[in-house]
Amino acid sequence: MEDLSAISVTEQNPFCVEMMKRLNIQRKQGHLCDITLITKDDQEFKAHRNILSAASPFFRKLLQSDMKENREGIVRFEEISGSAREDVLEFIYTGTVEVTEENAEELVVATNYLLVTNLKKIASRFIQQRMCELNCISTFYLAEKYDCEELLNDSKSFIHANFASVADTKEFLSLEAKEVERWISSDEIVVETEADVFQIAQKWVEHNKSERKAVFEELLRHVRLVIVSRDYLLNVATNELVRDNAGCFTLVSDAIRQTTFSSDDDLLQSPRKGLDTRAIVACEGEYAFCYVPQKDEWKRLPTCSCSAKKPSIGIPSTHRIRFRDQLFKFCSLGLAERYDPFLNGWSSFPFCFGIGWDKVTVIKGELFSIHETVARIKKDKINTKTVAIKKFQVETCSWQKLHSSSQCYRKDSCVIGSGNFLYLLGGTLPHTSQHVAKANRFDITEKKWEEIIDMQQARGGAFGVASQEKIFVAGGANEESTVLKTCEVYNTSTNEWQLIANLNVCHTHGSMVCLGGTLYVLGGFDQTERNPEHSVECYDKQGKWIVKTTIPVEEGYEEKQAFKGCVLKFSKGVLDYLDNAVEDEEEIIYWA
Repeated sequence: MEDLSAISVTEQNPFCVEMMKRLNIQRKQGHLCDITLITKDDQEFKAHRNILSAASPFFRKLLQSDMKENREGIVRFEEISGSAREDVLEFIYTGTVEVTEENAEELVVATNYLLVTNLKKIASRFIQQRMCELNCISTFYLAEKYDCEELLNDSKSFIHANFASVADTKEFLSLEAKEVERWISSDEIVVETEADVFQIAQKWVEHNKSERKAVFEELLRHVRLVIVSRDYLLNVATNELVRDNAGCFTLVSDAIRQTTFSSDDDLLQSPRKGLDTRAIVACEGEYAFCYVPQKDEWKRLPTCSCSAKKPSIGIPSTHRIRFRDQLFKFCSLGLAERYDPFLNGWSSFPFCFGIGWDKVTVIKGELFSIHETVARIKKDKINTKTVAIKKFQVETCSWQKLHSSSQCYRKDSCVIGSGNFLYLLGGTLPHTSQHVAKANRFDITEKKWEEIIDMQQARGGAFGVASQEKIFVAGGANEESTVLKTCEVYNTSTNEWQLIANLNVCHTHGSMVCLGGTLYVLGGFDQTERNPEHSVECYDKQGKWIVKTTIPVEEGYEEKQAFKGCVLKFSKGVLDYLDNAVEDEEEIIYWA
């Protein structure tokens, strides 16, 4: 690191150096001086007009004017101390100065006033080199007040990068409310989770609770509550500062509703830079990967165990869905696991779907399944086929039946949750193997089915996603069991289906997800309906599907079940850990 305690601005030739030394001696002895400088502490300094005018635009303008100071030869400075004045004159006359911790800030103040740019830069860099978590706040405000652009940018970046620890310092806890708002509203601050910002605001208030409690609501408005997990928000709602303030309680309650009922693309707030990263998770059997579109990178997730027993080829073995910021994986034979991206780990829990065809979806923050069963009565040889709607009870890991009907029984349907409805799209009619274009939806509040207009094409084994009051559906197989590339969209407000651009690759029993307003299709089976499809396509701004990447299965991959996908949010720490894990196990992981 460059030592700025004693530095020269220019390399001068020996004659110039000697001449300036003599002039400086004359200045200190008062010889041939024609101007007197008086500081705020009433110290007087003699100097030469020509030298000052040549070194400083401030003096050049002052000493060429008709102002009183020029006529009388006396200039008073109310902001500059005697010690700083002497250091500035030393620099002007000799080109060198000793910058120390004691005089650095005073030099910034003096040189900003006198427009001695080079010395101001030297003092600023000295301060920057000694900046730490304990003094970066005061450094920032010094740089801002006295126009030190380089120091301002460096201190701001330092505060952002170390915000969690800076917010714990005496300097930060002594800030005014408006300044705390300024920092916690920044998109650049680096924290582990958005919950940390809430805790920072809470700690600042509690540092002087009696006086600061009244401004907590204003601070809370700058916490991006919809980015905080729903479970954490439920705890926040019981916090004293929130509970005892109607405005705060309303903010938290609204955030709980948004995180419960809205998709990521509908949220009014976005994560801070470098905080949460949305990634697409592709999961099959024991394999799980996540794809970060911004970096076009795949990362291997921990191995899950919910894959010991699988049904025959061509039948989806598991149902995977994001629920409460976790990946829930409902496997066959009563096995279930969930992946927590915050902890980067899997955990198992008991559940029972029963016998039949089950699919899951999230509606208004609650998990629902549609359970299609066939009951056989041997005596009369009658097959009774019904559709049961169930709601998942998180506390007991059990399912509560809401409705049962034979009205909409169709195997191999696409099931999507949107608004207040569970949509049942396409599938196979009872007693036939023919795929149809029929579309129905179940109102979870009214607990009744209704028909909507048929899709443009018959589809069995199709897949889709809801986004911005639209339902997108793609792939599947038509009446002739030909696997499709077609894609269509349903407008929930106009009850109309419209075809959009075709996929590049045929998919059936795949997944469609929406990330950052962009649609992605992945997984499922190819046109044979037997071989897993590993391509990933995205719907670009020109309204076309493009092949974006490929799921990076390992060499020797022999699984015959379909990858399924969903979107999860990961912390920067977990993504960094996954990067390191890949590097450490490079000899094990081979990207296809």
